[in-house]
Amino acid sequence: LMLPRSAAAIVATLAVLRTGAAYLPIDVRHPDERVGFMLADASPAAVITDSAFAPRLTGYDVPVIDVVDPTLATRPMTSLPVPPASALAYVIYTSGTTGTPKGVAVTHAGVFDLISDQIARFGIDGDSRVLQFASWSFDATVFEIWVTLVTGATLVIPPDDAVTRISGLTSLINESGITHMTLTPSALATLSPEGLESVRSLVVAGEACSVELVDRWAPGRSMVNAYGPTETTVCATVSEPLVAGSGVLPIGRP
Repeated sequence: LMLPRSAAAIVATLAVLRTGAAYLPIDVRHPDERVGFMLADASPAAVITDSAFAPRLTGYDVPVIDVVDPTLATRPMTSLPVPPASALAYVIYTSGTTGTPKGVAVTHAGVFDLISDQIARFGIDGDSRVLQFASWSFDATVFEIWVTLVTGATLVIPPDDAVTRISGLTSLINESGITHMTLTPSALATLSPEGLESVRSLVVAGEACSVELVDRWAPGRSMVNAYGPTETTVCATVSEPLVAGSGVLPIGRP
């Protein structure tokens, strides 16, 4: 799946899973070299994209499906069996900061265990509004997307420019009434908690978090520190709610 942050990307993901196939998310902002590496290494059966990004796939021996192709709706429908829990759900590549990126394959059972725990842990329900902040090819999207859809909550998908601008992200969180969000500490440090009182559940992950950041953001909400390499299905440990002024920042437990 090589699509920009959008509702179409979510629909395409659901469609892939419904067929019993696994999805491989590719961030459209990745350089051509990384895109080429992932395609060569994973050997996908097809790439789902749109006309804006299809030209980047020229030269690769892989079928390209354009999500806005009007002929798709005229093709015959096929009734497909529900994939078993042991079937692969997705493949996400590691960052490669410690070597060559590698694809990590996760099953439906692994995703189910993750979201079952985190729905209860973070109190997500039909009234929640969850921010989809993570890069499309980062495994935090698995948490953001599936805990939302499974509970009937609202997934708020910002345009890329809103995510990269402090003012845009602040306005989006405020105007959309975001209740749950997962951010890296460096992204959170650019924001002010003032005016963002709707955020009642905050997860920091992906980087080391500072005590100063906890002191700013923990009051008035549940703020936790999470850690986990891609190989552990997004999250391996989660702390208890962090306490401002405690000077303690645990990494948590499984």
